[in-house]
Amino acid sequence: MVSRVCRCTTALIFSLIVSKTTFASSDESSCPWGAPGCLIDSLPVLDVSNDTRDNLLRLLSEKNALSLPIQPIPADFTRSRDFYFGPHLDAWYNFTPPAEQNAVQPAIVMSQEALSHLGLAEMEANYRDEYSLENRFVSMTAQSDANFLSALLADGSLTPEQQHALAKVRLLINGSKDSQEKIDVLDFPADSTADQFKAYLSAANDFYGGHYAQAETRWLMLQESQQPWLAEASSYMLIRTALNKSSQNATGEYGDFDVSKVDQQAAKQALKWANDYLHHWPAGQYSASTTGLLRRINWYLQDGDTLAKLYETAFTEAKDADSLIALIAENDNKLQSRDISWNDAFYLYSPEAPLITFTQALRLMRNADCGEQQLCADKTYLAEIKPVFEQSDSLKYWHYLNQMLAYQKEDYAQVINDIKPVSHLPENDILAFSEQALYGNALMAQQKWSQARDHWSQLLAATQNVEQQQYLQSQLAATLVQANNIADIFATNSPITSLRYRSAVLKTRADAELLRQQVVSAPNNEERTIALHTLLMRDLIEARYADWLADKALADHISQPVISDKFADVSLSVFDWAGDQTENGYFCPSLTETVSILSKNNRDGHALICLGEFLRIRDASISLWKDTPGNIALDTVTFDDKFIGQPSRQSYYQQVIVDTKSEPEDKSYALYRAIMCYAPSGYNDCGGADVDQHERKDWFTQLKSQYPGSLWAQKIKFYW
Repeated sequence: MVSRVCRCTTALIFSLIVSKTTFASSDESSCPWGAPGCLIDSLPVLDVSNDTRDNLLRLLSEKNALSLPIQPIPADFTRSRDFYFGPHLDAWYNFTPPAEQNAVQPAIVMSQEALSHLGLAEMEANYRDEYSLENRFVSMTAQSDANFLSALLADGSLTPEQQHALAKVRLLINGSKDSQEKIDVLDFPADSTADQFKAYLSAANDFYGGHYAQAETRWLMLQESQQPWLAEASSYMLIRTALNKSSQNATGEYGDFDVSKVDQQAAKQALKWANDYLHHWPAGQYSASTTGLLRRINWYLQDGDTLAKLYETAFTEAKDADSLIALIAENDNKLQSRDISWNDAFYLYSPEAPLITFTQALRLMRNADCGEQQLCADKTYLAEIKPVFEQSDSLKYWHYLNQMLAYQKEDYAQVINDIKPVSHLPENDILAFSEQALYGNALMAQQKWSQARDHWSQLLAATQNVEQQQYLQSQLAATLVQANNIADIFATNSPITSLRYRSAVLKTRADAELLRQQVVSAPNNEERTIALHTLLMRDLIEARYADWLADKALADHISQPVISDKFADVSLSVFDWAGDQTENGYFCPSLTETVSILSKNNRDGHALICLGEFLRIRDASISLWKDTPGNIALDTVTFDDKFIGQPSRQSYYQQVIVDTKSEPEDKSYALYRAIMCYAPSGYNDCGGADVDQHERKDWFTQLKSQYPGSLWAQKIKFYW
């Protein structure tokens, strides 16, 4: 390569590794990717910001017609706020494996049946742990036992006594000297089949003991056996022996596995024997395992091009989602994110791996500014990888990469020029949908709100995919908010039906009249409850006390207020405060009485403090905790540093403190509570603008000097 993202010298490559997190498959994991219960949380588009593994998983599951581990679909989106694009930790924490995953493994059943036939049922529990794949003990499993026992039972030349003796020793070998002694006492005629099985056990014991040269010699002899299973199994074990031999000294500085220290000659020998096995037994008992070992061998050999080709082939052969997820995770660890996993050179592309090249290009595209110290995908790089897509008849991916690069470079006009908007979306074509999403995002970036609205609306009518529908609803809602057409979101025939999106807009952008409208005419009690809670809080925060008294009566339009943990943030019972739980020594009437007093005199000191007590004790606010994040562009346009949903108790205390007509009881308590706003961290938890420490000291001095006999002056010892 001649571009600056070429395969450069080792020194240059390592100088480019300056920010690992920039190029990580995901910048932050919420749960172990691919683990049971860890749902896919990325957007339903092929995007630079997605975890690279998610991009691959979405592409391949579509090609293989496999179901994705997506978040549960609510029965009714108009009544639920649970669906969003982002980490779902609860799903992972509370995951319960299906009953079938707890069933006895077929290999264990097979071994137990074989042992019963061999008169060794009492040894049924002697199975080994499965260790790391870098470990020679990985094959000490129930499946390997079952293979050996089945071979014994299938061989008619063995006597029952020979079968019994060989099986018993097989379950005891572990690479130790004691195991070898048990093998040595077996007495069979020379060159008999039984004697060859004994030799196999010796080779296996050498293998488990790490004596690879001795094991290799025995496997090579057994490879010529006329006994079919011994010949095949020994040929397979030659591969494993060479592979383990190659990595036996590949230990890093901290005891970790260091692939750069693999013995290349031994790895090449493993490759030869793997190819020999597949040539002689293309559909053999160990062909699938050998194919998997080829990936490991080529990783050891650092042959990225061959490795990528093997992964792409394996991807297409995955029979279920779990197998595909495991392959993608392996590929990411060994190849696409090797700069993160193994502190290795960046993977760039491979001639015969279009999907891996495509998703890696998206990964490299996260860094928009190419420079001497930053590796990224630029036009030169895209031109260089074009043949990968040409020879695989998949230029559509390359075109999308160019469109994405233009978007990353903020060349939105080029994106709009290159993509043709459609009125029909092909089913199960994430690339086509991603193109249309990119087109809509470019319109939004250019603030072409009416065109973006029409585009999102048209796509929304064209898709039946639930994830795509939710994506489009969020983008359409964000567009309408930006265009100041908020009322359209709540129109009778609005296509934005997700309660999560409607709730976020109601809480942050709706005015009082729209909130009143939704309390009366929203499609269900959930949305009416959200609207009324927001309205009543806004009335209090904005000092519309008379309105609050009138608006409270709108609760009659809610046939059944929503009471559940999922709607705890909008519980209307919060307003039923009876003036209880205040500090001992300070008394308040109910919230309704307090607001009634303020509706007549909004400077009443005692009522202001009691309103503050309501907010403090009930922790009352307009909270977005149940509505965000995970709403894509809608989160951005509804975010506000001065969010009106956050009340300021501090402002009530300040009003009372400076009011010369305030009663001593109220002013002393206001001083106490104002100081306590900063206890004990020094940070304001009462809302409103922060007050510097000098002013807080003045409050403390004023309380202590002017009201020395008050309960509050005696109670407080510090200011913060």
